[in-house]
Amino acid sequence: MPRPGRTALWWIEQSLGPGRVVAYTCSCRMTAYELVVCGGVYQIRRRTVPRRGVPPVSWTAARWRREQALEWWRRLLAGQAR
Repeated sequence: MPRPGRTALWWIEQSLGPGRVVAYTCSCRMTAYELVVCGGVYQIRRRTVPRRGVPPVSWTAARWRREQALEWWRRLLAGQAR
């Protein structure tokens, strides 16, 4: 359950298709994130170290236009979304 002031992102195992990474976090962590654009639509990709019950790659269910995507990316990096 998200903490007050946080917003939960809904993660799925399906992408929009091949896209271009426009921003990313360090892959030296257990979980790394990438902001990906495909045909003008943005999605966040989460990559995790393989562990039971967590898919190694998952995607946000939501798809956004640029401004919305940048706001969600900012929230994720600030710890206000997960």
